[in-house]
Amino acid sequence: MALRTHWQQIQNYIWLVFGGACLFFALVFWAITDKDELVEVEKKAETEVELQIQPEKVSAMNHLGALTDEVKPLDMTARVVATAQHEAEFRGTKFVNDQKKSYTIELFRVSDEAILKNFLKKQADKSKFLYLRLSGEDHAEQYVLLYGVYRSAGDAKQALSELKLNLPASVKPVAVEIGQYQPYVNDLGSDELKAGSKQYAVNLKAAPLPAVDEAQISAKRAEAQAQRAAEAKADSAATTTTTVTRRDADGNVVNVQQSQSGAEAPHSKNSPAQQEVTDPFN
Repeated sequence: MALRTHWQQIQNYIWLVFGGACLFFALVFWAITDKDELVEVEKKAETEVELQIQPEKVSAMNHLGALTDEVKPLDMTARVVATAQHEAEFRGTKFVNDQKKSYTIELFRVSDEAILKNFLKKQADKSKFLYLRLSGEDHAEQYVLLYGVYRSAGDAKQALSELKLNLPASVKPVAVEIGQYQPYVNDLGSDELKAGSKQYAVNLKAAPLPAVDEAQISAKRAEAQAQRAAEAKADSAATTTTTVTRRDADGNVVNVQQSQSGAEAPHSKNSPAQQEVTDPFN
């Protein structure tokens, strides 16, 4: 144990001296190479191939719309088509453009179309009800319910005074001009979708019934009756003949008796339905 401990101390001293030497050489190398001046090294092309491979210089664009053909801008004038979602009273851009100088009664506005649909379902007469979807860059999406279309503001106000609808006290209908909704409507109405669909008319013509040939029917009936009669006759002509042969103890034939079943059957021993019965006791 004493020898092993002495040898471990020697190894530790060796590693310590080796580490100190490495640190000394590192300090000397750092002192030699520590300079503030930087030297730029320019590499020259050695071959013609290296001269040809150069980064391509991109020319400046004259206008910012140079990539419009590759990436087309969004068409902000496109109209929204949402089929099978709105009720028949839904109107769009065409209605607003056609009736922009007319007046109507705005009943209320909601952000959820389901509320408006439930209200319409409870109404017995929906002929004067209309509703629009309002949306825009600075306008939150809303659904506005309208009642009637009138030529002037006076007609709309008079209809408003005579309006009899079960509305909550917080809802205050007002007479408005339809043109004020024009900047916020960008939809296809239900009336436009129905008008765009093709309708086909079916014309029915009277066609004469085919003439019935009584002679052919009578011939077919007679043929069928004759066939049924022949089948009945064949069934009645089928007979069965039974032959009873009596033999003695030595095997000699003592007596032969034949019995026949069936109507009008000839007495023949060669009948295919002939049977032979032997009495062993006689």
